[in-house]
Amino acid sequence: MSTALPGPPVDFAAIVNGLRLAVFVLQRSRIVYQNEAAVRLRDRLQKDYQVDLVVMLRDHVLRIGEFDPAAPPTSAVTLLTDPRGEPLYVHVLPIPDGTGTTVAISVRELGIEREAFARRYGLSPREAEVAELVLRGYGNPAIAGMLGITPATAKRHLTRIFDKIGVDSRTQLVSRLA
Repeated sequence: MSTALPGPPVDFAAIVNGLRLAVFVLQRSRIVYQNEAAVRLRDRLQKDYQVDLVVMLRDHVLRIGEFDPAAPPTSAVTLLTDPRGEPLYVHVLPIPDGTGTTVAISVRELGIEREAFARRYGLSPREAEVAELVLRGYGNPAIAGMLGITPATAKRHLTRIFDKIGVDSRTQLVSRLA
């Protein structure tokens, strides 16, 4: 049963494409749709880690059995990690198409809401960058190298971040911002 929304027609494709959340649609383990956020995430993982996100997702979906037409369609939320250990939250949702071969997949990166937590805690743009890199698992030397600053400067940024957010450790920071 379908329910029509009152008013002008809604362009759902434009809405999904405008999301900051990566969305893929696989049919028979082939990508048939990916929004702009999915393309950016796929490209970043390829550039940073030489990882093919599409292959990771295909393997993951096959492992959880979503392409078995005999299996009842179920939604699954799991945590995948890329080779660097960066966590990716993956939600697989079967699309009822009668074949059991189509799924929608959303992938959420930890730390993609830099602007939101910067605004909430009053972080400067540089502090927000440092906080995001901490969320992605980078240490001070790596953060310094990525941002073109010294490790001591990275540590000073982190100390100010701890003070503004009200935490004492990286673990507490990740827990608060994740």
